[in-house]
Amino acid sequence: MVQPSVYSRLQIIEAAFKLVREQGWGAVSTRAIAKELGSSTMPIYSHVQSVEELEKELHIKARTLLKDFQRRMYTQHTLLNLAFGYVAFARDEKNLFRFLYLERPNRINMEDISAVKEWFFAEFGEQGGEAKALLELQASGQEALVGYTWIFTHGLAVLVNSGALGRCSDEDILDFLMNAGEAFYLWGNEKGGVSFGKDSEK
Repeated sequence: MVQPSVYSRLQIIEAAFKLVREQGWGAVSTRAIAKELGSSTMPIYSHVQSVEELEKELHIKARTLLKDFQRRMYTQHTLLNLAFGYVAFARDEKNLFRFLYLERPNRINMEDISAVKEWFFAEFGEQGGEAKALLELQASGQEALVGYTWIFTHGLAVLVNSGALGRCSDEDILDFLMNAGEAFYLWGNEKGGVSFGKDSEK
């Protein structure tokens, strides 16, 4: 006779998410999840069929929280808010950032990295404030601007997450982003015909 499951799939995912958020991906196991729930491991196996399935669910939850950070109104500039939210997430949710981008990252195909702009629209839609702010640029410069600023922002986020820059305040992060962002924005307008990831004319 199959033992009835006391805990729902949602409760199991929430318990696993709490573990990865507080302790990192290395702390996540069926035994640890069961301990968090105060149950045996049987309900977990009945709801989650594999580590890959659990990892996918945790990616979705972590990315949802990341997007929440990016949608907050830190400044009056929508695109700056996106970058700031990304770095603030790396600073304030260290384990989740490491899970997403260092421990269990989704593979980035370098041949397709020029499609960052399309990813941007897929993530945030074409009618939202983020997309409208991007569309104010020359069409040919949008791809390059999004691609290169994302690389800079991600690098800054990794440094902040690791503590290499100390405890960065909101003001510190904004200074980094605004200085770099202004340079990239001007470059994007002046070099609008340059495609991201391809050789450009110097």
